[in-house]
Amino acid sequence: MRLVFVLDHWPELSETFVVNELQALRRLGHEVRVLTAARAAHPNPEAPADVVVHVLADDTPRRRAGDLLWLLRRRPLACARDAVRRRRRGRAEWARPLRALAPAARAILERGDEHLHAHFAGGAALDAMRLAALTGRPFSVTAHAYDIFLAPRNLREKLVRAGAVFTGCEYNLRHLRSVAPEANLHKVVMGVDATTFRRDGALPAGRTVLAVGRLVEKKGFGVLVDAVAQLPDVRARIVGDGPLRAALEGQAARTGAADRIEFAGSLAPAGVRAALHGADVLAMPCVVAPDGDRDSMPVVVKEAMAMELLVAATDEVGLPECVRAPWGVLTAPGDAGGLAAALRELLALSPQERARAGRAGRDWVRAHADVDAETARMAQFVEAIGR
Repeated sequence: MRLVFVLDHWPELSETFVVNELQALRRLGHEVRVLTAARAAHPNPEAPADVVVHVLADDTPRRRAGDLLWLLRRRPLACARDAVRRRRRGRAEWARPLRALAPAARAILERGDEHLHAHFAGGAALDAMRLAALTGRPFSVTAHAYDIFLAPRNLREKLVRAGAVFTGCEYNLRHLRSVAPEANLHKVVMGVDATTFRRDGALPAGRTVLAVGRLVEKKGFGVLVDAVAQLPDVRARIVGDGPLRAALEGQAARTGAADRIEFAGSLAPAGVRAALHGADVLAMPCVVAPDGDRDSMPVVVKEAMAMELLVAATDEVGLPECVRAPWGVLTAPGDAGGLAAALRELLALSPQERARAGRAGRDWVRAHADVDAETARMAQFVEAIGR
């Protein structure tokens, strides 16, 4: 297939799953190019350099005007429908002017692209839905988390109009079925490349806890700080950045754990792999934020499991679907004492017990979250659209 990935930013450092899926599709023999609204502010250095990328923000006013005239002459009815629908959709979310989409529509038609696939059911999905109608191409969407729980703008229409909708866990799938039961919905796990995420040597057998993610409320890192404060012989490393960094550092100081909690900031994928290699346990204490924002099934959990780490997580969102005995322990969200007990339980295991449990977690990833296998499933659903 000739596919177009429709994105808000490329290549976003925090969205390694997009790069992984694109690469997996290419390994399957599909041709993939990227259509992105803007370049990523924090780019992923491991994104492939040979992908054809069209950045909407880079199109000049002259190009937009010329391509709009070109599109109006060739697709007048589709352009008229888009104008009507844009006004309605614009009540819920910003919809870019047709002239801003015209260069992308022309490129799709002239290149002979066959399918549009959007990651996130927000702005990218709106662009993909409009471009599909303008060009007569089918489109699909992968819905993740904030786009369906925090900001579900025009969500039902996007789900119903898409030829297929994918999401990474049963938790999300149940919610999407409640929104649009008639949509063509499928669970496709955001997979991991187990050849890249693999352990080189034995587990450290120490007492280091790692957490990876944006420093925002839904990650529950404030709960982790309080849990580590209850474990005086445990050190923690939090990889990531975000608006709550200063507050979390202040919390660590108030609890007396500042000297045992490192805030490492954002790391490139290679740095995350190194951090996973040097840790004993991954903590993922997700919560549902007061505004409804939440995670789904964080990719870093599956990356940690692929590297044979044990996992302490909350019984929330899609985490119970992948974190289970013997490699994981679940606790109630927001319960620092429960998280401290879970970490204590996992760190009390002997090196041999940790190794056995870690191998079981890696086996689960290879069986249920392999990026090539999951992407191949997605590609089969996409190929079936319109048959």
